[in-house]
Amino acid sequence: MTSATVVGAGVFGASTARELAKRGWDVTLVEQYVPGTVRSGSGGDTRLLRAAHGGVGWYTDLAWHSRRLWLELEEEHGTRLFEPVGVAWFAYRDDGFEADSRATLEAAGIPCEWLDPDEASRLYPSFGGDDLHAVLFEPEAGVLHARRATQLLVTDGERYGVRLQPGRVTPADAATSDVVVWACGAWLPQLFPDHLDLQIARRDVYFFGADAGWQGTPGFCDYDAPFYGHGEIGGLGVKIAPDTSSGEIDPDRLERLPLERLAADARAYAARRFPALADAPIIGSRVCQYELTGDTHFLFARHPERVGWWLLGGGSGHGFKHGPGLGEYVADCVEGLRQPEPFHALGPRTGNAGLRTAVRG
Repeated sequence: MTSATVVGAGVFGASTARELAKRGWDVTLVEQYVPGTVRSGSGGDTRLLRAAHGGVGWYTDLAWHSRRLWLELEEEHGTRLFEPVGVAWFAYRDDGFEADSRATLEAAGIPCEWLDPDEASRLYPSFGGDDLHAVLFEPEAGVLHARRATQLLVTDGERYGVRLQPGRVTPADAATSDVVVWACGAWLPQLFPDHLDLQIARRDVYFFGADAGWQGTPGFCDYDAPFYGHGEIGGLGVKIAPDTSSGEIDPDRLERLPLERLAADARAYAARRFPALADAPIIGSRVCQYELTGDTHFLFARHPERVGWWLLGGGSGHGFKHGPGLGEYVADCVEGLRQPEPFHALGPRTGNAGLRTAVRG
């Protein structure tokens, strides 16, 4: 039996370990904290699941495939992972990210609607869309319960034989397995500073107290603003997150207290886009991080010097939704069934693929 060690039990690592075990590999999954820790990029309460990725069809196809895999995992375990509330994209013009996404979704046969702002007002109890050209609505998109989903991937992997091993592993530690997949998220550049360039940046998320009318309302992405969030889910409140950088951070040492200036930005956005929330209190907050590549593509490549080692990361804040589908892709590459995509390679990244609002800066 071929053996593998996967370092990091976030969504990328847990999905990879589970998929390799399903294929008959002997798999050890190493995690320095616990699966779903709030210190990881996979440890938040919720993440949007959307197929819109501009004109880059590879990610659209993978997100749509992963949606099916998430639903299968949900059904198999009887655990709620996905809220099918849809996702709305607020477009300020007719030739931006949203229009590119619409063309890609339609070509893939994925349901979407192109609404004028007045039509889109039916999606929310209160909506200010006077500054918008249109709204791209994905009715079959929605919201994942992120921490719950990550933990379930690990539990399901254990069912296939994955051994979850606590501890912190570095490249200096001898690896006895045939393959090592380093899926360390925000810790990846600490371990391999000479081989990759990732920016680890904080993001603050705020939850606003709202009445029951906000339950089941769609997630949203305001690409150009930039903000994102969702309606009332699971008692958390209405999520509104400024998608702006507030500096690089150390994920081990960051005190995860929200910044008042970003809370003020979230309040101002809530009042403009959802006027009924203008006086709503902030009832909760989270501080998470993104592992940003220079162009928003993922990173997945063989280590240039160590045979059998693979580097996996750079979720860039849009990676979570792809988890189980990405695990299949990684396993295929490890088994030699396909080659990694060139846009996931090591080396300098130039330009902006436009896969999400967050870019390095």
